[in-house]
Amino acid sequence: MSVFDPELSARMKMPKELLDRAGDLHFAMHIGDGYVHASLYDFVDSTCLWGVQSAVPAGLAAEKFVYQRNWLEGVYRRCTISFDCDQYTLVPRSLFDENAVSDYLNLQHGCEQGATECIEIPEAEVVLCYLLPQWYPEIMRFFPNARLMPLSAFVTKAAASKFQHQVQCIIAAVTPEHVTLACIRNKTLLLLSTQEAKTPDDVLYHLSNAAMRLELDLENCAVELVAANGRDELTTLLRRYVKEVKTVQRTEVTNDSAYIQLHYLCA
Repeated sequence: MSVFDPELSARMKMPKELLDRAGDLHFAMHIGDGYVHASLYDFVDSTCLWGVQSAVPAGLAAEKFVYQRNWLEGVYRRCTISFDCDQYTLVPRSLFDENAVSDYLNLQHGCEQGATECIEIPEAEVVLCYLLPQWYPEIMRFFPNARLMPLSAFVTKAAASKFQHQVQCIIAAVTPEHVTLACIRNKTLLLLSTQEAKTPDDVLYHLSNAAMRLELDLENCAVELVAANGRDELTTLLRRYVKEVKTVQRTEVTNDSAYIQLHYLCA
């Protein structure tokens, strides 16, 4: 049995004046392993109007946490839900077979552990296949018009936007438990990978290892960092080895949330 926390509920409450405008706004939410981030955008110019983030209390499932919020009281013009996922694979759009999604995941990860889904990313001419999270049925009952995608899909979209501007680039999206890397060279996505990374040193290890395997020169490669907690420490560490490290511009509303930043860039 879950326990309702009135203090947490008040802190996470969406302002009534924005909730009343739900039909004109874009609601975006990221559900991670033990935490939830939510934000609200103007549909026309993508201005972030409101954003919150919180750890999910121990023993409380993500769907129960969301159910206790007043976010469910509005019907939004657009709704986007992203989530942490390290079991996915990219397939070139020209080679994709919609009947082989499970086979693609079996080939990449060795076994299938749940329901599968896929999403086309036309910007990169690929289809991303992934495992659906266990909370999927309940959350989609709350937000039936939501489009769902793993964090790696957002990173791929962000990478695609760099194809025309960067000769070499690595986008690193850092969560408390993982780092997702998208590596670009000559307008081509060379690698999309999610690895366990709990410290800045872990992130550096996976980033430098990917660069070495792909023969990317970190002295001439831009690294674009999207991270929440510990971003300053991580940026300082990376700049010892990488000539150019960029971070998404902070704002008062985004409050350093990696997921809100990605929603702002891509959703």
